[in-house]
Amino acid sequence: MEEWAKLALIAAIFIAIRDIISYDVIKRLNYIDYLFYANIIVSIGLIIYITFNDVKINKINTSDLLIILIRIGIVYMITEPSMFYSIKTALHPGYAKAIINLNTVFVLLLSIVFLNIECSLEKVLGILIITYGSYLVIK
Repeated sequence: MEEWAKLALIAAIFIAIRDIISYDVIKRLNYIDYLFYANIIVSIGLIIYITFNDVKINKINTSDLLIILIRIGIVYMITEPSMFYSIKTALHPGYAKAIINLNTVFVLLLSIVFLNIECSLEKVLGILIITYGSYLVIK
């Protein structure tokens, strides 16, 4: 198995663990409270990591900063609230995640359009299987 596939599999497993662990908290908190405490904890952890590992923070150019700001806006104003409230209001988190994980299909389709990734019969079949699988999970 290639390195990127191993790392992706590890990420998938820990995203599932994260979602199950946070399910109870998501049911009880509103998004702003969750976001506030999560960002404080992440910021403290980052500062500790930077301090103890003597990490040097590099300057970035304006275009990279703009991309980061756009990404943060998309994540915190659209993606995270949508995920948070879909998990909060779904019958169980698996239903919400079955739809959320259709992002694989969207990434592949956008890659074909914008990154000129070759579209093969296997990719089309994979898209159909993923989409149908999500449908079966929420049915």
